[in-house]
Amino acid sequence: MLQDHLIDQMQPGRRGFLIAAALVGSVVTPASAQQPPRDANEPRGSHGSLDGPNGDILDGLRIADLIQRERAARDAGQWEDMAASYHPQSIVDVSWYLGDGAGFVAASRRNAASGRLSLHQLAPTVTRVAGTRALAETPCQLLSFVPVDGVDVCMVGTVRLLWRAQMLDRRWLIAGLRMIYIRDLILPCDPGRLPSINAAELASYRTSYRFLSYVLARSPNRPRDDLPGIDRPELVETLRTGEKQWLGQG
Repeated sequence: MLQDHLIDQMQPGRRGFLIAAALVGSVVTPASAQQPPRDANEPRGSHGSLDGPNGDILDGLRIADLIQRERAARDAGQWEDMAASYHPQSIVDVSWYLGDGAGFVAASRRNAASGRLSLHQLAPTVTRVAGTRALAETPCQLLSFVPVDGVDVCMVGTVRLLWRAQMLDRRWLIAGLRMIYIRDLILPCDPGRLPSINAAELASYRTSYRFLSYVLARSPNRPRDDLPGIDRPELVETLRTGEKQWLGQG
């Protein structure tokens, strides 16, 4: 063919480049052309639309994105977006709330309407996928701006968010949220005004969420003593064991 003759007359380097380009075009273009269009929100994995070794990785990325979007919606007051992230049978168990996801969204909305501001700073999420269920864990720093006996403070809590995710109608949704409490502190919003802390009362609370308990004692939500925290490793172990059992039931 004329094309082959022209290639043969070219310098070796140029000829090799054209041959390589022709081979790439012959392999990649038909293969990509055979791929049907795919919905960007369509989950893929061992029970999704893509089988193979990359399925769990793709599902993990989708779950991590779901978590980021849920917390971003929470902090921005985008309540419909937050509610759309939750599975109908979800369960949320944190310091100030125990119930389903829909109720958690409603309670968060009421807190925001009362003037309470809280923000979440998230580290990367680690996921573990098993069929249509998954577990995820996100290190988090929680900032809450609250009054303590008339003095505005910023309460800083370091926690690990433990999520359940479950597929429903080919979409990943949040099926559970729990926390492991690590340590907290409070900072005055105005350095010239310091809260008067009852040292004896403060010392009576657990170290992993001591200041949170102190603040909750001055709100309608009474402090709990049974939350998983690093000062009670047996509670953390019980929580993790239960989460693994739930994952295995998928």
